[in-house]
Amino acid sequence: MNALKNMFIWLIFIGAAIVAFNLFETKREFTTKVSLNEFVKLVEEGKISYAQVKGNTVIVQTKDGQRLEVILPSNSNIVDKLIEKGVRVEVSNPEPPGGWFINLLISWLPILLFIGIWILILRQMSGGANATRAFNFGKSRAKLYIEEKPKVTFNDVAGIDEVKEEVKEIIEYLKDPVKFQKLGGRPPKGVLLYGEPGVGKTLLAKAIAGEAHVPFISVSGSDFVEMFVGVGAARVRDLFETAKKHAPCIIFIDEIDAVGRSRGAIPIGGGHDEREQTLNQLLVEMDGFDTSDGIIVIAATNRPDILDPALLRPGRFDRQIFIPKPDVRGRYEILKVHAKNKKLAKDVDLEWIARATPGFTGADLENLLNEAALLAARKGKNEISMEEIEEALDRITMGLERKGIKISPKEKEKIAIHEAGHALMGFVSEDDDRVHKISIIPRGMALGVTQQLPIEDKHIYDKKDLINKILVLLGGRAAEEVFFGKDGITTGAENDLQRATDLAYRMVSMWGMSDKVGPIAIRRIANPFLGGMTTSVDTSPDLLREIDEEVKRIIAQQYEKAKSVVEKYKEPLKAVVKKLLEKETITCEEFVEVFKLYGIDLKNKCKKEENKEEVKSEEEVVQKEVV
Repeated sequence: MNALKNMFIWLIFIGAAIVAFNLFETKREFTTKVSLNEFVKLVEEGKISYAQVKGNTVIVQTKDGQRLEVILPSNSNIVDKLIEKGVRVEVSNPEPPGGWFINLLISWLPILLFIGIWILILRQMSGGANATRAFNFGKSRAKLYIEEKPKVTFNDVAGIDEVKEEVKEIIEYLKDPVKFQKLGGRPPKGVLLYGEPGVGKTLLAKAIAGEAHVPFISVSGSDFVEMFVGVGAARVRDLFETAKKHAPCIIFIDEIDAVGRSRGAIPIGGGHDEREQTLNQLLVEMDGFDTSDGIIVIAATNRPDILDPALLRPGRFDRQIFIPKPDVRGRYEILKVHAKNKKLAKDVDLEWIARATPGFTGADLENLLNEAALLAARKGKNEISMEEIEEALDRITMGLERKGIKISPKEKEKIAIHEAGHALMGFVSEDDDRVHKISIIPRGMALGVTQQLPIEDKHIYDKKDLINKILVLLGGRAAEEVFFGKDGITTGAENDLQRATDLAYRMVSMWGMSDKVGPIAIRRIANPFLGGMTTSVDTSPDLLREIDEEVKRIIAQQYEKAKSVVEKYKEPLKAVVKKLLEKETITCEEFVEVFKLYGIDLKNKCKKEENKEEVKSEEEVVQKEVV
């Protein structure tokens, strides 16, 4: 009804415009109709100065200025008489029936078309056919789930059990508030979930929607932003008005940093006032004078460092929950969830995959199994084997295999020596990461790769660990110099040198691991959740010079050590290079076997006996013991 009413109003407006245009249009001169006899008499008397003939209708103008109109019979020769009298006669085609209407329509068609398109645009911008107002920009774009909710539940969320417990408490409060109120407690007004991309913030929100038996309202932070000033604040008001009607309920705001950025100086790009109005309205709605009871706001972001302090104070986002990357047990649980709908072969070892994927998020693990499934389907297999999973892992971590690139034998030999140098440093150093395989097959931007897998997850590194990592990084360049001399070193060590130098600078300028410089930090990481760059504080030139000298000393010391190791094992390393050129990819066991032929025991660093039960959950361990 409202839509028809709006359309009727627009039609009245268009009609009124047409009438007004016709009223102010230059009016035609009116004519006086006369009889045929009177007309003939005027012609005979020579009083006609001009005549216009349209079919049977003749409009004439007399010499004294009168305009007369007469209808002639079909067999009349009056036009000939006019010509004989010297009257200027103009003959035109008669207008067809309804001609005036067609002319009017043609003249007004562009205007009507423009008005129609404008109405269509307004209706689309204001919410389509169900809009209640012509300008409906202030309506929130949030999705309201009451009966139909996302099918994701807490069973689909793994690896973040502590976070799940925190969120379950909120859902329990909404289901049974008396249980908490009798002790004088109140639920948190807001919960902020933050962490790196892919750790499961949005997935957890979907699980909350699937578990909660209360209305769930989902909206993105960018949905509040519009080209018109004041629309963001209006949408925030409309969002909370909707929430109040369905309280108790949950509001989920994804990527809240789009509207919650800290207030400060006016940026050059403009738009500052509009964003601040939206943020101020959000602050008021969450815990202003008019408190919204029964509404819990859950938000997610990758940028907690830029959020406004007023948004993070108690009473607004009472709880700020960091969602970390999963550890080895968490990765194992996540793999079990994603493997439910996959056909896995018997040789697939989810424990090994969990150990081989340090730093992977839940999204990364899902992508790993999906890539393996695509590879198995491409090969025409009926199930996913360990071969496809390892190939998918190589593709994700090292890049796509470039089979079409042509490498000369001389270049291939240098690549093999470079990678063998990396692998050798991995064996002789005390680095905890074990060499998994060495390959000279080009992948991504690399022409070769030495893959190392950690024995266990590490959360902190000591100075010895970092020194060993620098030694491994410099092993490739050291092998090049030992085998080919200083003039034979290649550009293949570019990434190795960058990583080693960056690691050394962090040791000296961030982690205070230099005796010469001391325990100071002049650099920090901005926004660690999105891989932010390091920023420096004001430092004296003398201190910067000391830092540079210390970094250079660390790099040079480890480089000399790497060269001495390559010199010591030069002969067995040649055999490794030869085998690598033959097979292109060799495993850790094959590397160790080559060294054994020269009487060198690397103490079987390929594998380490570990307690595999620690990866499994306690329930699985108990079930295994019972069986």
